[in-house]
Amino acid sequence: MKCFDYTELPREQWVGGVGEVRDIVCWPEADDFVWRACFTSIHKNGVLGQFPAIERAIVLLKGKGLRLTRPGFLEHELVQKMSPFYFSGNTQGNVELLEGSVQCFNIMTRSPDWVSEISFVTDERQLPTSHSGVLYVLKGRWEITGTNNVQLAFGQGAWWLPDDMREGVIKPLVTDSQLLWVDLHPTE
Repeated sequence: MKCFDYTELPREQWVGGVGEVRDIVCWPEADDFVWRACFTSIHKNGVLGQFPAIERAIVLLKGKGLRLTRPGFLEHELVQKMSPFYFSGNTQGNVELLEGSVQCFNIMTRSPDWVSEISFVTDERQLPTSHSGVLYVLKGRWEITGTNNVQLAFGQGAWWLPDDMREGVIKPLVTDSQLLWVDLHPTE
């Protein structure tokens, strides 16, 4: 299991000051990933990048929301926090901010070979050993026990591959704790 802290992730600015991305992981490599997890901060209206053969999922973490558009293809307002929206990365579209900057969590998977499932967790869970995953602390403090023993607080998270994990449990240490949880696995 590889742990991360949002504040320590490398930050890449987009052209024209539209936004920035902080990659958590591009697996197996950035130029040819089968899945990617990252945070994006968007400060201005702009273009929604095209990622052929990629399925995308986006979760609004901060801000009032945004509108994703592509005439005849996509028209969606992302205004509800912690509600994943899944869409194809095959075509280029537009991003319009509804009221100021936003911060989002993104998962991209190579289609049709990989899929992602995003959920929100508030209770103890067994860490899966049969597939990859990403978790990010939204509230509270959490403890991972098993092969790795570590505590995570708001703004921290972890990711793993199937071979990384032999056993483990993650549990909240304080009431009202919440995780963003992503299961990633091949379709076969």
